[in-house]
Amino acid sequence: MNKLKFTILILANLLLSPIYIILFIFCGILSIIPIFPTRIAKQNLSERLNINGIKANYYIALIYINYVFYFIEAFIFNILSINICIVTQDKYLNEALSLILKTHPLSQDRGCVFILPHMANVEMYSLPVIKIYSENQKTKVYALAQPSHFKFINKILYWYRKSPGLDVIWTDNKLFTHMENIIVKNKASICMLIDQKPKKGGLFINFFGKYSAFPSSGLRMCLNQNMAVIYVVAKRIIPGFLILKFRAGINAHLKNESSSQEINMDELIPAEIFNFEKIKEREKNTAIEMSYFVNWIENEIRQNPSQWCWDYKKWSREPSSN
Repeated sequence: MNKLKFTILILANLLLSPIYIILFIFCGILSIIPIFPTRIAKQNLSERLNINGIKANYYIALIYINYVFYFIEAFIFNILSINICIVTQDKYLNEALSLILKTHPLSQDRGCVFILPHMANVEMYSLPVIKIYSENQKTKVYALAQPSHFKFINKILYWYRKSPGLDVIWTDNKLFTHMENIIVKNKASICMLIDQKPKKGGLFINFFGKYSAFPSSGLRMCLNQNMAVIYVVAKRIIPGFLILKFRAGINAHLKNESSSQEINMDELIPAEIFNFEKIKEREKNTAIEMSYFVNWIENEIRQNPSQWCWDYKKWSREPSSN
């Protein structure tokens, strides 16, 4: 870690600390006022984690202040180039990926697909850090971005992801055509947030004790292209200083019987999938991968509950409405 950059980051945070305190008090007030995000967050925290009362208000205030930290990282620390991220790798990651590539030659001509949750409220910040890993893969990383109705917001999104070396794929009507071209022709890697709620369709997986819908089409396309899956999660320590954790996915779509026995995946446990037996055969590998990822991120969120977006109606769709 660059000690000079870390020192500058600490000094910048100390300089901004009076503003942080004022903003945290304001966030605390918002956690009491029954505005829509606060009501949703209180309901989710109560039903999913059994957190109520003052403790719930405290967590909600932290969630709101994390949004503030996100903008500070994006529009101040990023411009000053003082954001720091320490990357930790799962002890089986390199071994698993090496074995997958060895036993499935076609995946040698592909990048990886990084899937991650909205942890630390830093979806745009955690994605550029993945380029650290891509340097070893010798492959470009593309981030999926949902276009806004406002052009200036799209320009900001594009600038922030492009500045550290990422390319952007807009999730419009031409998404899958663009993805296929860069995966096949450019051997590119893809990173995508997949803990959001799709408007329709998706896979229903048990998440904090209740079935919730997860988008599956983007991941399914990557699996069909024989891309190895890597799970990623981010944790903010202080504004501008994050820890990024990598974990090899289960990658059932790549492994044969011998490789499955060699790769130690004992720590990965799947979440329950709604009506798995009724899922179409072509979607089963996607459902299996998602179920392991969902259970993994649930455990990560439980360890750092204030760094996930509880003010979001994640559980508003029932499996019957699918």
